[in-house]
Amino acid sequence: MLFFKFHTCLVLALIILANFNSARLFAQDELNLKTEIKKLSLFKNGIGFVVSEAVLPENSKTVKLGQLPVPSFGTFWVGYPEEVKVQSLITSIQEVEKKIPAQNLPQLLQLNPGKKVIIHTSDKDIEGVILANSPGDQEQSVQNPYYMSVRTILDPYGRYVPQIPSNDILRIQTDQGIILLNASSVIRAEFNERELINFSTAKEKYPSIRMELEESSGGEEISISCLARGITWSPGYLIDLSDPRTAKFSAHAVIINELADLNNVQIQLVTGFPNIKFADVVSPVAKSQSLAEFLNSLTNAGGQRQNQYMVTQQALLSNVAGQFDSEGRSLLPGYSTASDGMTAEDFFFYPVNNFSLKNNETAWVPLFTAEMPYKHIYTWKIKDFIDQEDRYYSQLQTQNAEQAEEIWHSCRVVNTLNMPLTTAATEFITNGEFTGQDVCYYTPSKGETTIRINKALNVLAEQSEVEIERKRDASVFHGYRYDLVKVRGELKIRNKLDKNINLEITKELTGEVLESSPKSEDIKTAKGLKQVNEKHLLKWEIVLAEGEEKNISYQYKVYIRN
Repeated sequence: MLFFKFHTCLVLALIILANFNSARLFAQDELNLKTEIKKLSLFKNGIGFVVSEAVLPENSKTVKLGQLPVPSFGTFWVGYPEEVKVQSLITSIQEVEKKIPAQNLPQLLQLNPGKKVIIHTSDKDIEGVILANSPGDQEQSVQNPYYMSVRTILDPYGRYVPQIPSNDILRIQTDQGIILLNASSVIRAEFNERELINFSTAKEKYPSIRMELEESSGGEEISISCLARGITWSPGYLIDLSDPRTAKFSAHAVIINELADLNNVQIQLVTGFPNIKFADVVSPVAKSQSLAEFLNSLTNAGGQRQNQYMVTQQALLSNVAGQFDSEGRSLLPGYSTASDGMTAEDFFFYPVNNFSLKNNETAWVPLFTAEMPYKHIYTWKIKDFIDQEDRYYSQLQTQNAEQAEEIWHSCRVVNTLNMPLTTAATEFITNGEFTGQDVCYYTPSKGETTIRINKALNVLAEQSEVEIERKRDASVFHGYRYDLVKVRGELKIRNKLDKNINLEITKELTGEVLESSPKSEDIKTAKGLKQVNEKHLLKWEIVLAEGEEKNISYQYKVYIRN
C-alpha cells in the first residue's frame, strides 16, 4: 500500500451523486487515471482485500479513475498524501459507443440496409434492397458482477458478451413489394458491393468515478482499497508415506480468479475467521443497485453465512514456487521450503510474490514440501450410549448384526512448520501408489494431527455392554426420577494383518467409571447442561501383534432417567 512516504494518510468515503452536470464529465481538464491492483489478501470464502495504486497525472483537477472491483459496503477507502487536496469523488453511469463485429449472416445483412442483395433460401431466390430494422433500446446488465465494468447483455450460455441489436425478421424491398423473411432461413447472400459494413455501433454503459481536486497534484501517489468478491483460494495436501518414519508433506493452492487481470501482484493467503458484517452488501460506489435496493440490503445485513465461513476459513497455507522431481517419482512435488508468513490479530498471512493471473483463469500454485515425523496408527472410536436426556440407548440393538465396527488406518503427523496447517483435502501415496484421501483439520505450529487414510478391514472389532445391577428410583433430579444402573462393557480386537499395529481406542462414557482392564486413561470432559452424570473419555493405546487377539473390559455406574 502506498501509505508510506505520506505525511498524513486520509481516508474518504465515496459520495454517490445520482444527478450531476454531465458536461463536467467531459471537461477539458479531465484525464483518465490508470489504476492497477498491487496487493491482494485472499480469504477462503470468496472475498479478497484489494489494494490498487495509481499516480495522479499532471495539470488536471478532475481525474477519472480506472475500473475498480465492486466493493463491500463500508470498506472502500482512498489514501492520499497531505499535499493532495481532494474535494470529492463522484460515481456516475457513463455511456460510450463501441464497434461490435457481426457474428452471423443475418446480423451482417441487417448491418447493410439500403444495399442491393440476392438472397438464397431453401425454396427460392429473392432480389431486392435490404430495409433497416428498428430493434429499439435493449436493457443491459453488468458484465462482471465483481467488477465495475461495461454493462452488456447476458447470452443463453451464461456468458457476458457484446450484442448486436438484431431482429428475427429480415425486410427486403423488391419490385413487387416488401418481403418479410425469417432471418434464419437465409442460406446465402450475394452483393454487388465491394465493401460491406461488418460492424455495429452499440451504446454501452459503465460506472465511472471521477476525483475532483482543489488543485493539480501531478506525480502524487494514491491507493484505493476495499473488500471485494470474485477471487478465492483453496489448499490441498499430498503426504508421501514411502519412508516408515518421515513423511514428505507437500502443499499447493488453487486460486480462482473471476475478478480482474492480475499482473505481478503481491498475494497473501489468509487463515482465520473473518467477521465482515456487510460482506453481502454492495457499496453504492458500484452503482449496481437502486437506492431502495441498497437500503433493503442494509436492513438484511448480518445473516452472513457464518457457518459456511467457519468451515472454509479454519486456517492457512501458502507459497514458494516448487520444482518437480525430474528423477523418478513424477507424482511428488520437488523439495522446497516454506516461506515465513506473518501474524496480524487472529489471522495468519502467507505471501505469494509476483503473481499473475488473467480474469476467469484458475491457477494451481505449488507451495512447499516439508519433512514431518509421523507414525501409522489404527483408531477405534466408540460413542456414548447415554443421550442428552440421560436415557440409555444401545447402538448394538439397532445396528445391523453383519455391520463391522469401524477401525481406521490413520496417519499421525507432527507439524514441524513455523505456521499452522489449514483445513484442506489431503491425499496419501506410498511408493507412488494412491492409498487414500481425507481431511486434514487445522493444526497449529508444532502441533499433532491425525488424518484417516482408509478403513482397516483386516482389524476386527466387537463391543458389548450389559446391565449387571439396577437400583430403582435411586434419586430425583430436576423433578425426574432416576435409576442407578451398573454397566459392564467388553471390547474384543483381533489383528489379521501380517504386521504389528499401534491401536488407539477411545470410548465416550457417561457416569462414574468404576474400573477398566487393562487400565485406561480417564479424561473428564465438560458436563452437559442440566445433566446429572459426569462425562468421560476412556483411552487405550495398545500394540497388537500379527494375529493377536485382545479383550478389554470396563465398568461404570450411571443415573438413568425413568
